[in-house]
Amino acid sequence: MLLPCILLCQALHAQDPATQSRLDSLDARLRRLELRISRYSPEARSQTRSAIESGRYGGFVVSDNKGVSLEIGGYVQFDAIHDFHQTTNHDAFQPSTIVIPNDHKTNTSYTIRQTRFNFIGSVPLGKHTLKTTLEFDLFNPNGSSVPRLRHAWGEYGRLGAGQYWSNFMDIDVFPNTLDYWGPNAMVFTRQVQIRFTQPVGKDTKIAISLENPSGNITVPTDSGYNSLTQIPDAVLSIRHDWGGNHVKIAGVFHPLTYEMPDKDRKSTPGWGVNISGTFQLEKSKDNFVYQAAYGEGIANYFDDIGGDGYDGIWQSPAQKLRTVPALGLMGFYDHWWSDKLSTTVGWGYLTLKTKSYQPGTDFNMSQYGVGNLIWYPNTFMKVGLEYLYGYRKNINGMSADNHRIQFSTMFKF
Repeated sequence: MLLPCILLCQALHAQDPATQSRLDSLDARLRRLELRISRYSPEARSQTRSAIESGRYGGFVVSDNKGVSLEIGGYVQFDAIHDFHQTTNHDAFQPSTIVIPNDHKTNTSYTIRQTRFNFIGSVPLGKHTLKTTLEFDLFNPNGSSVPRLRHAWGEYGRLGAGQYWSNFMDIDVFPNTLDYWGPNAMVFTRQVQIRFTQPVGKDTKIAISLENPSGNITVPTDSGYNSLTQIPDAVLSIRHDWGGNHVKIAGVFHPLTYEMPDKDRKSTPGWGVNISGTFQLEKSKDNFVYQAAYGEGIANYFDDIGGDGYDGIWQSPAQKLRTVPALGLMGFYDHWWSDKLSTTVGWGYLTLKTKSYQPGTDFNMSQYGVGNLIWYPNTFMKVGLEYLYGYRKNINGMSADNHRIQFSTMFKF
C-alpha cells in the first residue's frame, strides 16, 4: 500500500514543472491581453469644444502587438435650455431662427441630442499609418434623437478622403461653448471631399481639396429653374503653428450651377477667403480665437444661414443669378480661473449685402454673444451654465432678439 502512494507522489511531483510552465504561459498570455484592452486617459482640457470637435477626447483602446488599434469614445450630454423670446430652433442657438415679429413667448426644453460616440482606427502600413474616423451624434435634422453621421473619414500619409470638416474652415477656433450650434459668423460645415496635405517645414502645411458641390441658391419656384451640383468646390489652405498659436488662411472657389427652363446649364462663380487663428497668452492658460471671412456666394458655409438659399439670388429682370456678398467676424476669449474652472466670452457678427430685388423678410444681419462658467471636476465630466444673446435683422429693417440660459452636464465614456 505504501509503494503506490510513493509512486503517485513521485508522478505528481514530476508533473509540477510542466504544469507550472503551462500556468506561466497562460499568465503571460493574459498579461498581453490586458495590454490590448486599456482605458486611454484623456489629456487635461479634453472637454473643451475645440478638442471635442477635433475628436481629441479619449476612449477605450483595443490594440494588438502589431500596432493595430481601435479607439472607442464618446460622451453623454444633457442640456436644459430656456428661451425668453420666440425662436424656431429650441435645441441649439441660431440667431437666424429668431421669429420676427416676436411675441416674446418663453420656452423650456430638455435634450440629450449633443450625445456623441466615435470610433478611431489606426493601422501601420508601410511608411505610413492608415487612420480612420467614424463619428455619430443624435442631432438629427428632423428633430429626432436617432443617430446621425458626422464623420466618415480616412487618411493615409498625405491623402485623406470621406466626410470631414471642410478645408475652408478652422475647427480649432471653435470657442468653448455649451451651445451646440456655435457662433453665427463661424465658417462651419462638414463636406464629402478628397484632400491632399503637404508639410512645408516643421510648423507649416498646405492643403488642397475638392469638396462636394453644395451651392445653395434661390431660384424662381415652379418655373423650370433648378439648382444643380455639377462642379466641386476647390479649397486651398495654409496653416502655420508656433508656440501654442496658429494662423490659417484658406480660399474657396465655389461655383453655383443651375439649369434654365430650356435645359441650358449655366454657372456663376462664388469665392471666399477665411483668416482664422488662436493666440495663446504668455505665462497664462488663457487664449483668444478669431476668424474673419468674406466672399460672394459662400453664405452656405456660415453656421447661422447655411442651407437658407443665400449663396445666390435670381434676378428676374436680368434673367441672371447674382451672388450675395457675405462677411463674418468673430472673436472669443477663453479664461481659466484654475485647472478646473473656465469662462468663455465673445461675439459674432454676420451680414449679407442684400439685393434690392430680394423680399423684405429675407435675412440681412445677425449677432451672437455668449458668456459662461464651466466646472471640470475631473477629465471625464463637466458641468456649466451659459448665457446666450442673439439678434436678427431683416432687409426691411424689422428685427428681434432672444436671450437664452443653458445648463449642461457632460459625462465621457
